[in-house]
Amino acid sequence: MTSEEREREAAALARMDERTAAYRAAEESLEQAREALREEIVRNLSERNAAPGKIAAHSPYDRNHIRRIGVQAGVPPLRDKTVRSNKTSN
Repeated sequence: MTSEEREREAAALARMDERTAAYRAAEESLEQAREALREEIVRNLSERNAAPGKIAAHSPYDRNHIRRIGVQAGVPPLRDKTVRSNKTSN
């Protein structure tokens, strides 16, 4: 390998390192934004500010995912279950 080839390789790898660092910073920023959004969703569900469908209309998630976030956070549903099973446990 000539010195010119080594210089080109070193420059290429340095650029790759810069791009990789920028990518990792963007990933971290995305994760922070995602966590902040999740906290806001849980707050709104807990305070009953809006129904999951309305929250979903103002977020990148559908209402089913909004509900899953609420369940994971321990937020009780807006209404109790109205259907009971006819099965009896032995």
